Amino acid sequence: MDLLKVDFDEGSLVRARRAVLACARGQGVTGERLGDLLSAVNECLVNAIEHGGGRGRLRLWRETGPGGGRLVCEVADDGDGIPVEVLKRESLPAASAPGGRGIWLTRRLSDEVVFLTGPAGTTVRLVLELAAPVRAARAPVTGSCTE
Repeated sequence: MDLLKVDFDEGSLVRARRAVLACARGQGVTGERLGDLLSAVNECLVNAIEHGGGRGRLRLWRETGPGGGRLVCEVADDGDGIPVEVLKRESLPAASAPGGRGIWLTRRLSDEVVFLTGPAGTTVRLVLELAAPVRAARAPVTGSCTE
């Protein structure tokens, strides 16, 4: 089940980022891990707007599993896709290179990243592994992060 599902464009970037922040906090993500997730998601949102047709769709959900499960964020657009050579690049692009830094950064800030891309658009799926919850340290969560 989706924790968050929102369409976004340049005018709603702040709202989309705040919604991701609220949902991630509601799932117990804090500190550096929260900052990493927000930075990675922001890169995907901005890339969707700049290179993917000016708008996109964002989904966030939790998968259960060993440990604490996983928080998964998916950002999709309708652009022309990401060139294969950009996705194959493993090192930080040179300062003079046109792009690729967001992809490099996203890969380092996420536990797993999957790019599905082609002429009909790009979908980026980011995964953040969650630690098992510590009951005494959890604060009650109120409200909802769904749109």
